[in-house]
Amino acid sequence: MVAAVGARAEGPATAPGRAEQWYAQGRDALYRGEYEKAADLLRKAAAEDPAKSSYRVHLARALQYTDKRAEAEQVLAEVLKAAPDHVEAGQLLGDIYFRQEKWRQVVETLEPLLRYRHDYTTHHLLAEARFALGEMESARRDYETAVQLNPQAAGDFYQLGNIYLGSNLFAMAAEAYEKAIDLGVSTPILHYKLASTYFNLRNYFGAISTAHVKGGRPLSVHEQWYLIEPVPGREDHFRVAPSRSAVYHLARAMEGGLGERTDTQLLRANIYLNAGRYEQAYAMFKDLEAKMPRDEQALFHYYFAQAAFGAGRYDEYLATLKKAIELDPKTYGPTLVDAYVKVAEHYNSLGRLDKYVELLGLAVERSPQTASLHLRLGDALAESGRFVEAAAQCRMTLDLEPDHPRRMDLLNRITRHSGQSGEAKARP
Repeated sequence: MVAAVGARAEGPATAPGRAEQWYAQGRDALYRGEYEKAADLLRKAAAEDPAKSSYRVHLARALQYTDKRAEAEQVLAEVLKAAPDHVEAGQLLGDIYFRQEKWRQVVETLEPLLRYRHDYTTHHLLAEARFALGEMESARRDYETAVQLNPQAAGDFYQLGNIYLGSNLFAMAAEAYEKAIDLGVSTPILHYKLASTYFNLRNYFGAISTAHVKGGRPLSVHEQWYLIEPVPGREDHFRVAPSRSAVYHLARAMEGGLGERTDTQLLRANIYLNAGRYEQAYAMFKDLEAKMPRDEQALFHYYFAQAAFGAGRYDEYLATLKKAIELDPKTYGPTLVDAYVKVAEHYNSLGRLDKYVELLGLAVERSPQTASLHLRLGDALAESGRFVEAAAQCRMTLDLEPDHPRRMDLLNRITRHSGQSGEAKARP
């Protein structure tokens, strides 16, 4: 069939103007959706006048619609061989490859066309193909050019957001995703990705304000607000987060059907945790505890522990952190010393000197080579009247740091505390 394109037809088809008539009839049939008829007529026109590239481009279009892609590809390849600057033929061939997911052929066909024209279609198809090939830097450049040439290209803004997010360019990702939403793209997964983007920008709840929402429900979306909680004493008034915030878009994602997904619920808990809403975060983590897959449990328990600490559940904080350490000792083991010190400082602020000493002792056991911990424990023991033990901690401090800035003070304390026998006198 294709060989006939380049052959000169005989008989009535050689009459002057017949090729143009076939072309006009074939073009009309093409736009009426009569693709088989269009292909037959356009074949005759192309065979009669092979120099007319428009005949062959329309023929290729008709062949594509009749699923004769191989023949269409050959026709277009002949056009591009004769006229490498034929952008329309190149774009049509690129589109045929695109529909077959032949990404490398798309790039190889369309990239040379940029020498002749920069237009939206070429850059869009190139961007999509390069994205599919994992060539993100090149895809990014083509998407950026595409949206400059077509600022209404919502899908391209969305893909740009994906590329920026994958490159940790969070501010740029947020801008691209918001533009896609402004242009009408509103899917649960888009809102989830935008929530993740704002989370990484530390924009958890945004600038919280108060709004009147009749019949509103806490923890839900109303127009451009996320309703956080009622304002006490004011009916139908709520503290609200704006649309440009992680919590707003996560709520949109959850209301759109992603609410049962574990990753969505985990992101929500982390939003509340990082926003300092510890009690709510703790409750969210508690609900998730039995749902987490094995390979995510270590990180989950680490975050859960932070929520427990913020909520004032200090024993649970340490117990939960130890679960994370058991699952991943290399990553989370070093955090236990600081955890002991944090809880110790809390008890010290409450005047619980016994718990303060106990927890500093656990920190020293965990990190016996840290001079500052021995010194802190020594101070706490002295404050508790346990002078002999305090002197021992001072000696350990100097053993670890002989030139400690407080060397003379520590030597004096060792001498003074060693000479006191309050502990011995207290014993029967």
